[in-house]
Amino acid sequence: MTLAQRLMLAITVLTIAVTATLGFAVREAWRSTEEERFRVQFQEAVVRLDEQLSAEVARLPELVELLCRHDPTLDSTLIDLSTGRLDSGRRLAVSVRVTDLQRTLGVEELVLLTSEGEVLGAVHEALVTGSKAPELAAQVARPRKGAQLRPAASGPLALEAHCTRSRGRAWVGVYAARHLTRLLEDVGRSHGVTIRQATDSTPDPNVLSAELTVKGLGEALGDARFVATRSRVPLSASLEQLDLTLGVIGGGTLFGALLVAYLLARGLARPISDLSAEARRVVEGQPRPVRGRGGRELVELAEAFNQAIQDLAALRRRLAATERIAARREVARQVAHEIKNPLAPIRAAVETLRRLRARGDVAFDDYFDEATKTVLDEVKRINTIVSEFTRFARLPPPNPAPMDVAQAVRQVVGLHTEHDEAGVAIELSVEPCPTLVADRDQLVQVMTNLLQNAVDACRAEPKPRVTVWVRPLGHTHVEIGVADNGPGFAPEVRDRLFEPYVTTKEHGTGLGLAIVQRIVMEHGGDLYAEAGSPGAVLRFQLPLSGPTLLPEPPPSSRR
Repeated sequence: MTLAQRLMLAITVLTIAVTATLGFAVREAWRSTEEERFRVQFQEAVVRLDEQLSAEVARLPELVELLCRHDPTLDSTLIDLSTGRLDSGRRLAVSVRVTDLQRTLGVEELVLLTSEGEVLGAVHEALVTGSKAPELAAQVARPRKGAQLRPAASGPLALEAHCTRSRGRAWVGVYAARHLTRLLEDVGRSHGVTIRQATDSTPDPNVLSAELTVKGLGEALGDARFVATRSRVPLSASLEQLDLTLGVIGGGTLFGALLVAYLLARGLARPISDLSAEARRVVEGQPRPVRGRGGRELVELAEAFNQAIQDLAALRRRLAATERIAARREVARQVAHEIKNPLAPIRAAVETLRRLRARGDVAFDDYFDEATKTVLDEVKRINTIVSEFTRFARLPPPNPAPMDVAQAVRQVVGLHTEHDEAGVAIELSVEPCPTLVADRDQLVQVMTNLLQNAVDACRAEPKPRVTVWVRPLGHTHVEIGVADNGPGFAPEVRDRLFEPYVTTKEHGTGLGLAIVQRIVMEHGGDLYAEAGSPGAVLRFQLPLSGPTLLPEPPPSSRR
């Protein structure tokens, strides 16, 4: 995971955690406040309902009593009834008057009747004017203070009150009833609650309820109980709206945080990515200075990186020069050692000639030819050693340029195939390779040395065979190898194969593989020597980007 992705993930997680925590805290605080306010309002409404219902219960008998005492229609009707002059005209006037009184009192049922049970006027489902209602007359005749609850069996649940106005034995009575259903609807609507009779059903968790204690009914209520309820749906809807609002705010906050995180991560990661790319170029040998961008720390990092490039370039040049000097010293030491060997027979031959000449020995002429031949052979050997050393010491640094490695290897193999007289079969396997940046002349010299060594190693085999291959290694390197079916590496030289003047050939100088190793190493590659089955394998790998040694230090980025 990249730095930018880590930063965006961290900011996203932090934003979600903070937003969720704050949102939950706000929601719970608002919910607690609203539920408490909702409950308090409901309780206040219940108290007012109790008061209003109690007032309604007390008000109905008072209105009925005032009607009995002060209504002139009742007075005139009672006089006519007691004097026996209650005619049809008076009955009609009373019947018409009942409707007005019913509206004035605000009741649903109103009946005016006489002591004989005759209905003078009625607003009632079961009674009409002129009918007889002895049971109702008996109920009205019984004195009772206050309102009472009419049983449901006698009609709709209602509050009822009655009174009488008497003269002698005759009386005129008033019966009034107010239906509780309508009364409860009217009173509950004014307070935003619903009032109904209590039941034994399971309480609904989405409804607040409280039982009403209506004063004035007393034992008349019996088993009838009333509860006030208010739905919690509006509260739940408010919570859903709050959740939606918090969700929108949280989404906007998260989007803003992601945008800021993206810009911040981009600003921080791009300079670091540039540094990473430049570090890879340093490994590939193509460094260039980095311009510091972003914070002060990134600018200082870029400056330190550029200084490190300069120091690394200088160090590599010094290291290359040191390695060359060390290699020359080692070869010079080996040359001195190798030259001592031919000097011994030369000295012996010259000293013998001098002795023979000094004493005038007749064998001088015979020995002269043998001695001079020995001297010339050893001088030729010394000349060869010095020439090889000079070639090794003068080997220039690589001059890399883009080249077709497959074509170069084909050329070397073709030359050996044309000039080989020992009948060695050379097989070439080439896979498509990207362009290689290398010194073509030095690479041809490496292939020539390796291929010649392989041909010489297997020349004595019944079916000598050499295999050469070229293949890419990923997208960064190319591998070139040479294998033969000869006797393989001698045990005495296996561990010293790349040392100067180490050889098993009769006429070899032992500098061929040392030169190969030096060229491969200066190209930034690796050389491997392995045992074949049978024979030996020598292969080397080179970076496609070319030698990693820096020809020039990068320009300074110091200000």
